[in-house]
Amino acid sequence: MPTGNTDGDPTATLAAAAAAASTASAIAGVSVALTEPASDPTITPLGPSPPASIVNGAVGPEVAAAAAVGALPDFQHYDESEDDAEDPYHSESISIERIRQYLSDKLGFHTGDGFENENGSGGAARRRVLETVDIDGVLKHWKSGGFKKIVTMVGAGISTSAGIPDFRSPNTGLYNNLMKYNLPYPQAIFELEYLHQNPKPFFTLAKELYPGTFKPTPSHYFVRLLEQKGLLVRHYTQNIDTLERIAGIPEDKIVEAHGTFYTNHCLECKIAYSLEFVKEKIFADEVPTCPCGGVIKPDIVFFGEGLPERFHMLPHQDFAECDLLIIMGTSLTVQPFASLVEYVNDDCVRLLINRDK
Repeated sequence: MPTGNTDGDPTATLAAAAAAASTASAIAGVSVALTEPASDPTITPLGPSPPASIVNGAVGPEVAAAAAVGALPDFQHYDESEDDAEDPYHSESISIERIRQYLSDKLGFHTGDGFENENGSGGAARRRVLETVDIDGVLKHWKSGGFKKIVTMVGAGISTSAGIPDFRSPNTGLYNNLMKYNLPYPQAIFELEYLHQNPKPFFTLAKELYPGTFKPTPSHYFVRLLEQKGLLVRHYTQNIDTLERIAGIPEDKIVEAHGTFYTNHCLECKIAYSLEFVKEKIFADEVPTCPCGGVIKPDIVFFGEGLPERFHMLPHQDFAECDLLIIMGTSLTVQPFASLVEYVNDDCVRLLINRDK
């Protein structure tokens, strides 16, 4: 856990924790998102309510740029007198600035120009939040007390440095290492029908992933620090490893979108069982069973199951009051979790800390 005087400059402490989180969790590259396009190619604007293909991370900067070039007939209002360079529509060189302008127009991103009307009141115009759309702009606004309601969204990337594999990384991801369980296909290990037929593979895997084997990373303690400073509205996680709880983040501040190993229920009679009871059975290489004969399953969400009630109840309120959305360690490819980014207001700053640029 980060140490030091947490009663000093909160921004310095939080910034240090954020830096440690991104380093220790092997999260390389920082992207800042606002309702403004970025001037740095490594800064990825998520924008207000972007199309699903953008929100899901399926379209990266290179693909987005290529798409912009391919769609340039919609952007024909070009005055040659404004540019001494060769006509970009008849050459392979498209200026980055014009691609940004095109994407800004099509996806609803905005530059700093025109945020306020002539009398400076802003009126119905969008309010400019950051002086500069980069990490320095975020930290400056933070230090001035500009962020008071922070929501965090995280995925497996914040736990990989603890030794927990993610699901989809080539060679190291969980789905690439399930051959030893002789499954008909990798996803079967998280299907209820297959669990009823053959529960042994899941509980063998659960033994490898079970809480108590791993320790929280600086990313988890960074979120805890936000909570201790009274800045955290809610922490939304796709992870089932309970490391947020172990790090000391209060349960009421956590939304475990894909469930958790922390609680367990019989699939037949629905009686609840403790973490300790199920863990004892799993580490004895037994399938935990209820006296009624049903399998006792950790409350992680299997394919075909509904998400926890809190995931449906809290986002609209949480994201409506959010002034800084921090997204860490997730490619935003899994729905409906990925769609949460659409719930924030247009003037909410979005900070993406991820391995991908």
